[in-house]
Formats: sequence, C-alpha cells, structure tokens
Amino acid sequence: MRPEGASSYWHFFAGLAVAGSFVLGLEIIERSIDRQQRLDRYLLDAFLEHIPANVFFKDLDSRFVRISSAMAKYCGLKDPAQAVGKTDADLFSREHAEQALADEREMIRTGRPIIGKEERETWPDSHETWVLTTKVPLRDRDGRTRGTMGISRDITDRKQAELRVRHAALHDTLTGLPNRMLLEDRLNQAIASARRDRNSVAVLVVDLNQFSCVNNMRGYYVGDRLLEAVSARLKGVVRESDTVARPGGDEFAIALPGISERGEVDLVARKILRAIAEPFQVEGHEIRITSSIGIAQFPSDGESPEKLLQAADAATIESKKRGRGEHTFFSPAMTEASRRRQRLETDLAQAWTRDEFVLHYQPFIESDSGRITGMEALLRWKHPDQGLISPNQFIPHLEEMGMMVEVGRWVLKAACRQSVGWQCQGFPAIRMAVNVSSQQFYQGNIVDTVEAVIHETGLDPKLLELELTESRMLDKSDATISIMRRLKKIGVSLALDDFGTGWSSLSYLKSFPLDRIKIDQSFVRDLASEPTARAMVKSILGLGQSISVACIAEGVETTQQRDFLRSQKCPEMQGFYFSRPLAAVDATALLRAAMLDAKGVSGKWGARAAAASALSTSGLQPAV
Repeated sequence: MRPEGASSYWHFFAGLAVAGSFVLGLEIIERSIDRQQRLDRYLLDAFLEHIPANVFFKDLDSRFVRISSAMAKYCGLKDPAQAVGKTDADLFSREHAEQALADEREMIRTGRPIIGKEERETWPDSHETWVLTTKVPLRDRDGRTRGTMGISRDITDRKQAELRVRHAALHDTLTGLPNRMLLEDRLNQAIASARRDRNSVAVLVVDLNQFSCVNNMRGYYVGDRLLEAVSARLKGVVRESDTVARPGGDEFAIALPGISERGEVDLVARKILRAIAEPFQVEGHEIRITSSIGIAQFPSDGESPEKLLQAADAATIESKKRGRGEHTFFSPAMTEASRRRQRLETDLAQAWTRDEFVLHYQPFIESDSGRITGMEALLRWKHPDQGLISPNQFIPHLEEMGMMVEVGRWVLKAACRQSVGWQCQGFPAIRMAVNVSSQQFYQGNIVDTVEAVIHETGLDPKLLELELTESRMLDKSDATISIMRRLKKIGVSLALDDFGTGWSSLSYLKSFPLDRIKIDQSFVRDLASEPTARAMVKSILGLGQSISVACIAEGVETTQQRDFLRSQKCPEMQGFYFSRPLAAVDATALLRAAMLDAKGVSGKWGARAAAASALSTSGLQPAV
C-alpha cells in the first residue's frame, strides 16, 4: 500500500522510468540505424570495389558522386575518388559527354530509365571502346529524384567482331575496297544527292586487259599483289568523296558524285588510263598492263545503281573492242550488244557438255613447190542456233571462265587423232600445229598433257608443233624456258605466233628454244602498199635465216603478197589465197586433191582454194 502523499512521487519516478526506457529505446534504434548505414556503406564500398563493371552515381547536375574501381580503371584514373565532382566532359570525349548529358536530362524530366544503350568512346590515342549502358533515376523516400545511377558493361570485343563481319560483308577481302553491295549503297546516296542538287553521278568500270596472263605467267600470288597495287593507284587518282570499289575479278568500279560536266569524267578516265599504264614493280617483277574503261552517267544512262553499272559494263566491252587503253561513254546501242554477250556466255557454259566444239584445219604451203607441209588445227564453236562462231568471240570467255585448260586438252587430242587418221588413209605425214593458250601453258601441266596425248594417239612427236602466242602469254622467266625445254625433250617443235607484235620479240628469239616464227598478218597485209611493212618482213626473214629459225608468213590473201614472199625466200605461207580453214572432211578432200595433183601445184592454188572453200561450211575469218 503506497504511503499517503507518495502518489506524485510515484508518478514522477514511474514517468522517469518510462522516459528512460524511451530514451534507451531511441539509443538502441539509433545505434541500429547507424549500424545499418555503416553496413550499407560497407556493402556499397565492397560492391563498387569488386564489381567488374562500370558503375556510377551522379547528382542532379550530372556530377559523379561515386564510381566503381572498374570504371576508374576504364577512365584511366588511379583512384575512384578522383571522379567525385567531375562530369562526363572531364573524363570522356565531347561527343560522348554531350550525348550522356542530354540522355540524363531527358531521363530526369520523364522519369523513364535508359535500358541497354550502346555507347562508343574514342580515346586520345584514337582507339575506340564500346559499352552497353543502363541508367535509372535515384529517388528518395518521398519519390523525389535526387540523381542518377548507371551501370555499363564493356562490349568492345563483340562490337569489333560485328564490325569485322560487317566490313567483310561490304568490302573486298583482298584489296579492302568496297564490294558491289557497298558500291550500290553509295551510288544510291549519290543519286539522291544528285536529284536534290540537280547535278550528275558518273560510274566508271575499269577492266584490266589480259590480267589472266599475269596469273598464268607469274602465279596467283603475284596477280593478287598486282590487284592491290592497282587499287592503291586508283585511290590516288580520284577525290576523297569518290568511291573506288572492286566488284570482283580484275574489274574495278568508281563512283564519281557531284559531277557537273562530262569533261570532268573524261579527265578522270584519262588519268586512270595513264596511271595503270605505268609499270608496276611487284615481287621483283616489272609488270606492264593496260586497262579499258566504260562510263555511264545519271540520269541519262540510268536512274538506279543497277542500270548504271550495266550501262558502264556495256561501254567497257566497246572500249575493249576499240583496243587497249581506251575509254568509252555509254550509248543506247550498246545495250543489245551487252545482252548478246550475256547470252553467249550462258550458251558457252553448256557448249562443252553438249559437244558443240569442232576443229577446222588450215594448210601450210611450201613456197617453192606449193605442196602442203602441215595443217593448223583451229577451234570453232558450232552453236545450235547461230552456226559456227569464230574463236575470237568465245576463247576470251573460256579463259575467264577457267575452261581453257580442259578445252585445250581436247583440241590437242582431237588434232593428233586427226593427223594419225590421215596417215592411216595413206596421206603423207605432215606436221600438225596446235595453238596453246597461256592457261594451258602455265597452269595446265602442258608437258604431262602432251606426253599423255602422244602416247594415247600414237602420233610421232616430231609431227606435232605447239604454237605459242607472243602478244598474249610469254615472258622470259626461268619457268617459261624450263617448260619449253621439257617440251623439246619430248620431240615436239615450238612456234612463236604473231611474231613482231610484242615489244620484246627479239629478246624472245635469244632466250627461247624456238623452231619456227610466224610473221604476223598485219605485216603481210600491207606488203603491197607500205614500204615499212616490206622492210620489216625482209628483216624478219633475214633474222630467221641467220639464227636457223624457220619462218612462215600468215594471212596471205593476194598474188602480190605471195610473189613478194616467194622473192624473199620465205619458206612457208598460210592464208586465204591458199585455203580458208576447213572442216575435217573438206581438209581431207584438199589433201586428196593435192596427192592427185603431182605436177605444178604451186600455180593452181587459186582454183584449188576456191574449190576447197566451196566444200567448207565454215564461212569464217581464220584465226591465223
């Protein structure tokens, strides 16, 4: 029982006890909160120290409050504390900083986070890095935005891999130039600008003449290095705003945007022709090569990249017809010619499997006696719709399609079989001449092929003559001379066709084990009218006699040409005056007629040629 008067004291002490408990409770709560805050700070510090990602906190002014150790290392800082109070402008490029500030202001305004944004940074040493960044607004308990938190992951390796894949998809792997896909994309952009600015776009297709000969003679490695050298020269000729591309093979394409006059394009084309005509030094070899250029312009020749490239291709074909080192602007008449060429290539791809190739034969005539001393086998294509097609029209395509080795092997075998067949019919043994392409000579294992054909057909190797074309294939490398010497060991003879058309004819005679040279028909054609041609033929005949190399004049068509060559002691002749190229059955008839005519045949070739030509169904110009 409480003593009387103690009630107020009791309440006081009771209240004091309650108050003390409350204060003690507050202390306990404060200590708990402080421990939690210390724990939170510890955990945050540990998190920022060890997380392998760029983590950052910013205030409302986009100044850094905290960053992770990984981010400090990414930014080139020794201590994360060095970032406190700084902005992106202090750590990154201006472009990056401006974009980051704009993003964060928009996020704070709208409250919407930024999820998975790819960001690129170019550092002072010019190397680039990529990160994938997510940013969220930081809010207090009342929901008010107090700053920004972000986390980014380095994706540089992935982006570089993507860029490599994209680059490979849009660029030529050898030269690094844009490929056709990227070229067409840039042409689309140039055409759009030209429509807006009311000017023109030009497309130039640059084709390297006889590039396959470089591959054949020097090998594909040297050919690839030459393509790289050509691409460098082309880039050195044009403007930075122009696009030099390599659609494929030995063909380049150049897009010239913002053209106001045709004369500008003409000037660029001439510069390109001159640049490519300069000798190239490649892997210790001096290589000379020419080019042909076709040109098309927007909008007159086409309003899409596809149409412009087709028109430029058609113009390139016309340039090649005109000769080496030419450039030609497109005209509508070329379109049909381009279509014919495409149809021809399609048909040619099927000709081999359909057995549409045939051989015709043109005789060699001894000047003094007029007797037939040999036959040259000439390839023809018996097209099912167009009839016989001259080799000048399809052999370049066979070479481009990589079919010449296989077709050439067939020609060699068929010609040797025909020669043996004629002997079996009782005709005198005469030599059989077969043309050998550069692909056959350098890539077709020609020595083994000749040995195999001779063994299979039974032809005496002394009756086989291989004609090598001076203007298209030969060089004076050790490999060339070695192949020739191996062929000579087999017993076949070697002839140099088109003699006089190449720039190193005389050096060939000194280096090569040749048995015969064929005086090019361009000299024979002008014998009646050009003193220079007569002097050249005299010189070649004299040179042949002095070094014991036989000569034959090709392209003889008139009595005047025959008489001049006979007066100069030219041993053999070949040409329309004596006979056109004949199908096998007609060539057989010609040989039979020559056997029956044992007397005075040299004076009767005019009549015999007319009779033999009437038998022949060729109706073609000879490939002599």
